[in-house]
Amino acid sequence: GYSPYGEADWIAVERNRPLVRGDRLWTDADGRAELQVGSAAVRLAPATSLEVLDLDDQIAQFEVTQGSVNLRVLRVYDRQTYEIATPLLALVVSRAGRYRVDVDPRRDETTIVVWEGSGEAYGQDSRFSLRAGEAVRFSGTDLRRYQVLRLPRADAFDEYCIARDRRLEQSPSLRYVDDDLIGYADLDE
Repeated sequence: GYSPYGEADWIAVERNRPLVRGDRLWTDADGRAELQVGSAAVRLAPATSLEVLDLDDQIAQFEVTQGSVNLRVLRVYDRQTYEIATPLLALVVSRAGRYRVDVDPRRDETTIVVWEGSGEAYGQDSRFSLRAGEAVRFSGTDLRRYQVLRLPRADAFDEYCIARDRRLEQSPSLRYVDDDLIGYADLDE
C-alpha cells in the first residue's frame, strides 16, 4: 500500500512510482517492496511500515516503525548518507555494504545486522559503532541495553534480497548505463 504525503488514505502502489518526503509504504503479510535510491536499494519484508523522511542527493532517510528492511548500498558519494530511523534509534550508513534492520514494536526492540560495511547507531545522547559481521539487538533509546548476537542464518527475506542483488549486479544493461540510473534492470526486459 501507498499513502502519499499529506493524505490519510492508502492506495495500491504502482511500479516505478517516484516517492517524495512524507510518502508512506506498507507491505501486507504476503507482500514485499523495493525502492531504488541512486546506487542503493531499500527492500521491505512482509508486514513492514516505512515513511520517507528526507530524500535528496545527499541523504536518504527512512523511518521504519515495524517490520524488516534490507539496505544494500553499492557506492556512497562524498557527504552522502543513508539512514534508517526506528522508534529507538537511527542507523546511519556512510559506507557501501549490506544491512538489515528489524523493528519489533511489541517488544520495543530494534535489531541491526551488518553483513557488509559499517555504520553508527544513534540513540538518545549516545552512539554505537557497528561493523561487518555484527548483529546487535537494542532495547531502549539510550542504546545501553543491547545484546550482541551471532549472525543469523539467512531467512526467506534475506534470500529474496540476495537474489535481487544478484539480478541487478548481472544486468546486461550495466554495459550501457550506470547503476545510478533508477530502474536500469527493467531495460533488460
